[in-house]
Amino acid sequence: MNEHTLNELRDALSALRTDIAIALPWEALHRWFGIAPLDQEHYSEINRQWSQTWHQAGKNHPVPTVYLYHGVEKLTLVRETTPNDPPAIDLQVLACATLDKKERLVSRPFSQSKRSKMQRET
Repeated sequence: MNEHTLNELRDALSALRTDIAIALPWEALHRWFGIAPLDQEHYSEINRQWSQTWHQAGKNHPVPTVYLYHGVEKLTLVRETTPNDPPAIDLQVLACATLDKKERLVSRPFSQSKRSKMQRET
C-alpha cells in the first residue's frame, strides 16, 4: 500500500469507528492492496489499521471485534458495539408498531425491547 491508499483505508476505518458498519467496494480494496482476491496478510493489515484507528481516537474501551460479510460487490465490516453507541432497534418491531408504541421503543436499547417481547410471547 502506498501512503494515499493507506489514508483511504484509514478514512474508511474511521467511519467504522463512528458508524458501527461500513461497506467497502471490492474494487477499492483491490486497488488499495494492489491484488485480487485479498489474502490473509491483507485482512491482517486491515485488522492492524483498525486497532490503530480505534486507539488513535482515544477510545477507552477495548478494540471491538470486527465481523466481515463478503458480498458480491462489497465487503461489509460490522464492529461490536460499545456502551457509548446508540441502541439497536428491531426494524420489524418499528414497522409494526403504532406511533405511540414507536416513541417508547426508540428510547429503549434493543436488548430490552427484545427481552420484553420475548416475555410477552411466553
